[in-house]
Amino acid sequence: MDSETLRFFLRVSELGSFGRAAQVLNISQPTLSRRIALLEREVRAQVFVRHQRGVSLTPSGLALERRAASLMQQLQHLHEDVGVSSREPSGLLALGLPPSLVTVVSGPLIEAYKRSCPRVELFIFEGITDELEEKLANRVLDIALMLPIRSKLHNVTVRPLATEQMVCVQGSPRFRGKSWLTVAELSDVPLILYRLPNYIRWLVELAFQRRDLRPNVVAEVNSLPMLLELSRQNVGLAILPTSAAAHDIRSGALHANPVRGMPVKWTLAVARERQGSLAVQALLSCLEEIVKRQIRSGKWNATLA
Repeated sequence: MDSETLRFFLRVSELGSFGRAAQVLNISQPTLSRRIALLEREVRAQVFVRHQRGVSLTPSGLALERRAASLMQQLQHLHEDVGVSSREPSGLLALGLPPSLVTVVSGPLIEAYKRSCPRVELFIFEGITDELEEKLANRVLDIALMLPIRSKLHNVTVRPLATEQMVCVQGSPRFRGKSWLTVAELSDVPLILYRLPNYIRWLVELAFQRRDLRPNVVAEVNSLPMLLELSRQNVGLAILPTSAAAHDIRSGALHANPVRGMPVKWTLAVARERQGSLAVQALLSCLEEIVKRQIRSGKWNATLA
């Protein structure tokens, strides 16, 4: 079993099709099929099952995928560490980012980082905190920008980054002229909230419980785009970090009022085994500069930790 065969296997798994994988890998489909057949013979198990839509992993294939992804990542890190004498960041860097910060931090960060470190191959995984925490624990991610994690990860260093307020957003201005809203004022309005488990939903629930109140939830969602769209359509009001609705607030598509006593703290998590990597150090430096710049310019209404 060699690294190239594992790379072929992971590409088929990712794309769910031998044909599409062969095109991406720039090899013939029969060649790819033979390589996978040899792999199955070596591991003595079938790794793919074919169906009308393409292929999917068998239980043995799922087990191999987890190990293969980890091995390929370690190999990338090895190449980077061996070539560290060049003092130019290179190799693969896996970065976890939340949907809420895509406008104010994630987009500017990726643009600036790729410009300063063109030899680094970025893998970007977008997900909520629970998903990012799982990826960090399984060593899939090197760095993650996320809300506070609720379990202790022994292989990860976590530090505070910034704090911002939660806001209540709505398509039509319901609370015109009010600088702040209280949780009590939101107890009678129709709300659209994330479905649990979700850290933002947990913060909202906790704020209501402390005041012996219950939110009037008219719809639950599992994605930020849907949350914003339903708010724009006046299906209900949403409670979320300011950054998550920054674009809609600036354009006037949504009206926002900060909610008193409901701050959001963003943290930065770094895999300990990767802290010495030039690629990681460069990204941390770039992130720190982007966050400071966005806050000072007023594009991100937050305060540094």
